[in-house]
Amino acid sequence: MISVEVLLRHMAWSNQELYKEVQKLGNEVLDYYVIDPEWTVRKILVHIVGAGHLYGQRLDRKPFSPFKLENDSDDVLIEQLLIELERIDQGLIKYANVDDGDLTYMTSQGERTSKISTIISQMIFHAAEHRAQVVAALDKHNVRDINLDHYSVFGYIESLK
Repeated sequence: MISVEVLLRHMAWSNQELYKEVQKLGNEVLDYYVIDPEWTVRKILVHIVGAGHLYGQRLDRKPFSPFKLENDSDDVLIEQLLIELERIDQGLIKYANVDDGDLTYMTSQGERTSKISTIISQMIFHAAEHRAQVVAALDKHNVRDINLDHYSVFGYIESLK
């Protein structure tokens, strides 16, 4: 059975790789979207990092503090997001082998309790869902440079060789 650590490391790797690939495409792709113009590639990339920040705070049992970038201009956006992803992902690895248990935290709707494994699973699936949205937005605009199959768990394991 694949370990939680491998899944977390896969998520970190695939996020980093996707962001680097989007960065190569140029700033104009940041404004692409699939259906809802509010959910641009830019917003999705920031959202993935912001959610990771939030889930990390919950796991660390820290009070809520909003995710903020020092500079979100197009020229440095993805570089800033890559730095934040690295920080968040390094903080998550320590939860790969902890005993599962309940974790109580505050949300915008009040106090909530979840299993540590549920929060980690949500992080992994949330990031994967939004990586697919980024690629769909690019695809809609005939930018097909990124193939998500390259960022599968198989791809991650292969990259370690």
